[in-house]
Amino acid sequence: MNQKNDIEALKELFLQKNEKLFLKIEQLAQEVSNLKHKMDKTNKINRSFGLKTLSNSEMLSFTKDVFGIGSPTKRYLLSIRVISELWKNRKNDYLLVIRQQEKETQKDLKALGIRIPIDNIKELSTLSKEVLSLLYVACQLKNIEINDILREMLIEINENGNSMVNEIRKKMI
Repeated sequence: MNQKNDIEALKELFLQKNEKLFLKIEQLAQEVSNLKHKMDKTNKINRSFGLKTLSNSEMLSFTKDVFGIGSPTKRYLLSIRVISELWKNRKNDYLLVIRQQEKETQKDLKALGIRIPIDNIKELSTLSKEVLSLLYVACQLKNIEINDILREMLIEINENGNSMVNEIRKKMI
């Protein structure tokens, strides 16, 4: 009889310990779920900023995407776009945006943009100088004459200048 009582007591103790363990597991699972929800929400907020701005901008017909070095599953692009939504008391900006896309579907995964006012000659001159400096270095490394490339670029810009200005005016109204 004593052995039967001992088995019952052990069984009762085992069930109590198991019940406490299951409660702890449920609490931990709930905490992990809450943390995951917070992380997902934070990531969604962080990711949506650049993509939202990108969706509010428009491509310009005289600009082309510049492709960077990608990875086996992703590709990276630099785009110059135009954005007319009001943001921080500014409107009508160029948007320089770097996008990360899925290689197969070309779906934008992340985006980071810099807004430069269209009429900010100083900033745009600085940007142009930096890009032309990179072109100069690349030409020197490849032993290519940069003057011919610059001449072609300036001729193309002069020929298309009026249509570029008209496109910006239309998109900014």
